[in-house]
Amino acid sequence: MERIEKIIACFKEIGFKPKINEFQDRLVIQKAVCLLDLMGLQPGHTFSLYVRGPYSPDLANDLYNHQEAVQNLKSSCTLSKNEREKMLKVYDLSNHLEPKLLEIMATYSFLWKKMNMSARKALIYLKKLKPYPETQIVVGVSRAKQLLPPTEKEIEEMKAEFKAWEDASDLDARYE
Repeated sequence: MERIEKIIACFKEIGFKPKINEFQDRLVIQKAVCLLDLMGLQPGHTFSLYVRGPYSPDLANDLYNHQEAVQNLKSSCTLSKNEREKMLKVYDLSNHLEPKLLEIMATYSFLWKKMNMSARKALIYLKKLKPYPETQIVVGVSRAKQLLPPTEKEIEEMKAEFKAWEDASDLDARYE
């Protein structure tokens, strides 16, 4: 029960009362908890990449084993100010837990941060995995980056990558 207490408290913070028997609610929980984990909340569940993005069998078991507590938002856990802010940020940036947006955000973030892909490779792989319209992918990736700002190393890698594009653009401009 200990691992699920903080998760219940997070959903209680935003007033989300999930129905564990509904696929969309379980998807929302899985993706939101994955994002919270990547943001450092560390609820204690291990995620792997599945068809619908990051998924934790441990979390699924906890949800079913504590279904009544989850659905009724029963938790004795009190969130810290930092934990509340993280949950509210996920809630706001995902358009109040919109499933497709959460799926895109969590999948991209998992590829980028947990599977150590470059931002570019994570985006390319995400597009192969998710048949969503380009605009939804762009919004999801942008929101994921707002949740998980790049490290200094990642910024330097992006600058090097973009420099090649800028140099090619400058070269093209000279010949127009």
